[in-house]
Amino acid sequence: MKKYLILIVCSLLYIGCDKVNDDKVNDDQFDNNDPSVLNKNNIATGNYMGYFIYQDKSYWCQIVFENNKYEEWPSGGVAFQKEMSCLTVGNFTINEEILTFKLGSYKHPGFPSTCDPVMILPANYKIHLITENDSIVFSKGVEKNKIKYHLKRITP
Repeated sequence: MKKYLILIVCSLLYIGCDKVNDDKVNDDQFDNNDPSVLNKNNIATGNYMGYFIYQDKSYWCQIVFENNKYEEWPSGGVAFQKEMSCLTVGNFTINEEILTFKLGSYKHPGFPSTCDPVMILPANYKIHLITENDSIVFSKGVEKNKIKYHLKRITP
């Protein structure tokens, strides 16, 4: 009986470890190019919070979307976040599966510019997911310069 119990436990551990490795290979469920993942092609007005991943590190972020305008906000104390000099305000557009942020101004131009230029929001992003009035996932870049945002609307 003890032998069978050990065999069952080892089998479950193997299956569990194999599943973790499969997740690492796939990286993210939204990385596929299936057009059915895109549910709508506009972003509901509201305050979106979440994180972005850059060079295997997660950073907190907050963006307000309203009438084709966006505004980034600082975290208020979270350890991993954009530098204040990286925060921007501007316009955004959506064309097919491309989300484009255009710079209007830097939110805090008086702060010393210590941010990585790759982390500045204005650019073209591939939209992986927009759910109705809820979440958005988008990314730009490849390999070590890839940035992927995962945001959820917290207030309308």
